[in-house]
Amino acid sequence: MSLFDRKPRPIPSRDKDPGRLRDDRLFIIACDDTYAPDQYFSFFKFSRVRIHVIPATQGSSVAEAVLARLLEFEHEEDDERWMVLDTDHLTQGSHLRGLRRALQDAKKKGVRVAFSRPCFEIWLLMHHIDEIALGPLPNASAVEAALRERIGEYNKTNLKQEHYPLGAVARACERAERLDRIVGGATIPRANTSRVYQIWKAIAEKALPSQLPEELHGLLPQRNQVYRGV
Repeated sequence: MSLFDRKPRPIPSRDKDPGRLRDDRLFIIACDDTYAPDQYFSFFKFSRVRIHVIPATQGSSVAEAVLARLLEFEHEEDDERWMVLDTDHLTQGSHLRGLRRALQDAKKKGVRVAFSRPCFEIWLLMHHIDEIALGPLPNASAVEAALRERIGEYNKTNLKQEHYPLGAVARACERAERLDRIVGGATIPRANTSRVYQIWKAIAEKALPSQLPEELHGLLPQRNQVYRGV
């Protein structure tokens, strides 16, 4: 793809939108899911940090297609580009070879990857239950059923913001990080976990302490916690 075919960086200039500046920190997140991650991240607005989600479209959920959509966008050096991927279908059959190839290409391009095993919904479930209860869930259907039982409903095309308050986000990050240490550091996790917490930690690192909501101060790098007396 030539530079002339690329899409503009998803932050307009000050002249086009006084509320958005060129030096805002930008996170461009491409997903293999059409609905849930896009809605989830849209719930959160931060000063000088912008999150732009690129959802999957029909027939474009394989890892190579997710990466291709992400690379369509112009970016600046301080922007972060992420892929949010599930393992429930990408590690099956012929998809696994394409996934490994996409991961190699992503590394070369400076793109980071946040896997959830088996699916993004396990990250949503971490907002509500401790990580020890996640291990026995065998597949995406079981995770969705557990989420539905816990919050009383679940429709991935219609997430409710009240189910994911900032305090619950902070708890989910703590649970996910603990669980990920147990699962181990393989690129593709071998047991149930979610690495979406790594995106949140990166957001906290990019934000100034004064720009981050109080509920998320526990995600600040240690040097910033000392600065604020946390």
